[in-house]
Amino acid sequence: MKEPNSEEEIQAFHNLLRSDTRSYLRIVNAWIDENPKNSNAYFERHFAWMNMGEHQRALNDLDKVIELDHNAHPIVFMTRGEVYRCLGQYEAALHDFDRGEAIDPDQWENDIVFGLLFQADSHAHLGNEAAALACCARLPDDFWTPGIADAPRGNKAEVASELRRIAVDARRKQARLDEG
Repeated sequence: MKEPNSEEEIQAFHNLLRSDTRSYLRIVNAWIDENPKNSNAYFERHFAWMNMGEHQRALNDLDKVIELDHNAHPIVFMTRGEVYRCLGQYEAALHDFDRGEAIDPDQWENDIVFGLLFQADSHAHLGNEAAALACCARLPDDFWTPGIADAPRGNKAEVASELRRIAVDARRKQARLDEG
């Protein structure tokens, strides 16, 4: 199968990812075999690894994307940050979210809005309520999320409330660890 080019082809290919991850993986592996410098193929393959619970393999592929594409798109850093976030490696996640935002701050805030949500959630999990709420405040006023990728759900006010709770829990947990 050739790499998809149209919106319809991309949608069909990602439907395959959801319905038959192993076939999707075989196709993407063939693209990599054909051209080991195809950064897009590594980006696509990371989706299969995530579906299969192979987070380290997903990270390896995203590292390869960044290695091959020295002008990586902010979404690549958001995506790798999201993998770190899934692994509970919030500081590494924030590093990548910050890198993604630094590439194009306007795009980060206006187009890659979930980067702000994931940044806020990562800060909250580290107990940094102020930073979490600062990211949340930058979300659009009409923001709403169903709670994708275990991030807080709801509108901006509901997300802020959940971020506060997460940060308080994180600080309590850290205090217990510090005590004993």
